[in-house]
Amino acid sequence: MFLFILSITISSNEGFLKTGEDPLTICSAGHALHVFVNGQLAGTSYGALSSPKLTFSQRIKLLRANKLAILSTAVGLPDAGVHYETWNTGVLGPATLNGVNSGAWDMSKWKWSYKIGTKGEAMSLHTTTGSSSVEWTEGSFVAVKQPLTWYKSSFNAPVGNEPLALDMNTMGKGQVWVNGHNIGRQWPAYTAHGNCGRCNYAGIYNEKKCLSNCGQSSQRWYHVPRSWLKPSGNLLVVFEEWGGDPSGISVVKRTNK
Repeated sequence: MFLFILSITISSNEGFLKTGEDPLTICSAGHALHVFVNGQLAGTSYGALSSPKLTFSQRIKLLRANKLAILSTAVGLPDAGVHYETWNTGVLGPATLNGVNSGAWDMSKWKWSYKIGTKGEAMSLHTTTGSSSVEWTEGSFVAVKQPLTWYKSSFNAPVGNEPLALDMNTMGKGQVWVNGHNIGRQWPAYTAHGNCGRCNYAGIYNEKKCLSNCGQSSQRWYHVPRSWLKPSGNLLVVFEEWGGDPSGISVVKRTNK
């Protein structure tokens, strides 16, 4: 996860300051992109499995003095294959601001600053010690559907020996930790799509035939090893990248039917 930051100063004679918003275009090789203007989320774009490249193109509201922040995330990087070291990921540019008096600004060669990771990671908020070092909001003050938000809760281990999982269906995309252990990336907002009509197996089979569960999360349940759990007081920490509702998270058992 990389955060690219750029300060933009707009001259008072730029016409779009009077007419409204200005089109911003950013090209990336994948896999997801969040754009913030003056601390507010302006929009999100992400690529597909078959074509991770993406283009963020949206009108943004600028003032005389502005701060543009681009959060670029990658969903796994290759570590094998032919010439895998040449495969591109992340913001490659250009980053263009259109609608200015001169036509367009290519901001790719401007002076950018960048950060790797998040402040919460540096503070180890996913651990007992780190999570105790900050103040958390509770109850009605807990942010819902807000990007780049950390959530903390605790739960007791369900009785029995059945395999356990976290139901993350109300969340968007991010990371999950249980008692300091990272259970992996959660991305319920990435939904299955295609043609889920009537199924006919006749002919040559391919991956697009007989699809089901269109519109549902590509993965909803995330396994939690029982060996990581205590009988009570287990720490659950979620970093939500897109925005979700943590009140819908639950621990479920897998039962044999």
